[in-house]
Amino acid sequence: MDITALLSRSVATLNALATLFLLIGFFRIRRGDRVGHGRAMGTAVIVSALFLTVYLASKVHLWLAYGKSNIIYIGAYKALYYWILIPHVLLAILVTPFVIRAVWLARSNRLEEHKRLVRWVFPVWLYVSITGVVVWAFMEFSGSIAAVGATVR
Repeated sequence: MDITALLSRSVATLNALATLFLLIGFFRIRRGDRVGHGRAMGTAVIVSALFLTVYLASKVHLWLAYGKSNIIYIGAYKALYYWILIPHVLLAILVTPFVIRAVWLARSNRLEEHKRLVRWVFPVWLYVSITGVVVWAFMEFSGSIAAVGATVR
C-alpha cells in the first residue's frame, strides 16, 4: 500500500472512530452518565484533532508527491459524490469553532449553555463524521485513490 492510500485510510478510520465516540457520548448522556459522556466526547475531540492533522498531512503529501491538492473522483456517481462532499466540507468548516465552544462551555460547567449549543452542533458534527467516511468510500471503491498513486508527475 502506498502512502497516499495509507493516509486516506487513516483519515477514514479516524472519522469512523470519531463517529463511534460521538455516539457513545450521546448514549452515555441519555443514560445520565456525565462522566462517561465527558470521556467519550473528549475522546471524540482528540480523535477529530488527529483526523485534522492526518488530513492536512495527506494534502501536503499530495502536493509534494503529485503537485495536486486533491484526488479527483473518477467514478460513475459524480453528481451524488459532490452532493455529499460539498455540504460535508462546508459543515466541517462551520462546525469546528462551535465544537470548541461546546467543549469550553462543558469544561467551564456552563451546562445549560452547553446543552443549548450542542442541540444543533452534535447532529452537524455527527453528519460530518459519517459523511467523511462515505466520501472516502466513494474515493476508495471507485479507484480514484489508486489512480492517483499510479500517476507520474
